[in-house]
Amino acid sequence: MSIFKYLDPYFGHLYVDEIRRMHVDEIIQTRLKEGVSNATINRLLQKLRAVLNIAHKEWEVKCDPPYIKLLKEPKKRVRWLAEPEALRLINALPSHIADMATLSLETGLRESNVTLLRWDQIDFSQRIIYIEGDDILKSEQAFVVPLSDTAVEVIKRQVGKHPTRVFTFRGNPIRRANTKAFKNTCAELGIEDFRWHDLRHTWATWHIQRGTPLEVLQELGGWSDYKMVKRYAHFTHQHLQQYVNRPTTAFVTNSATAVNFGQ
Repeated sequence: MSIFKYLDPYFGHLYVDEIRRMHVDEIIQTRLKEGVSNATINRLLQKLRAVLNIAHKEWEVKCDPPYIKLLKEPKKRVRWLAEPEALRLINALPSHIADMATLSLETGLRESNVTLLRWDQIDFSQRIIYIEGDDILKSEQAFVVPLSDTAVEVIKRQVGKHPTRVFTFRGNPIRRANTKAFKNTCAELGIEDFRWHDLRHTWATWHIQRGTPLEVLQELGGWSDYKMVKRYAHFTHQHLQQYVNRPTTAFVTNSATAVNFGQ
């Protein structure tokens, strides 16, 4: 849903300079009562804050945007699947969902980047997908995603199904991937506490385990904040091994003079 469409009932009757903190609080309380998570509410607040700041600083609207404080979020979890488990999931999913899940595991793309993918974003000659940035939330910059052989095969299987959108179901463009069918399949396979976004975590974890440097992973995943990538660092230790051996032999001694760090 468009941010403007959602906010219209709250702000549609107001001028920008009339928006106050109490109006923002009303939105927060409404969403909390609806059972929406703090993280989801924060995404809305971030976009609202960005819009108000743009109106004030770039559009030169004479207003004083209210201070918008984000809600506390739980520590980021990283849930991922080992490759055999992921393969079981792919094989059990309906074909249209399996293709989207496979592309997610091959590229690390977010759900909306996959479900809303258009043919004009794909360049088969260069084997890339062009992901557009968010004009409102400036942190989501445009970036290019290179395609593996498997990713190319998945996309080519969709050719001819729809003139503009890549992924469809019964001829209609797909809007969501984290559907009841996906959740039911996970439950049937005994894959617990696993959401669609965890396919992105799985992709990132596999990259780290294969030795992909964090800075490369950041670029591949389109993260603007390095902190978001650092959470995957603990899945590997190979990059630390080169730093543990001392350049001297100062502590290589005979048994009579060996240092005992336990005393």
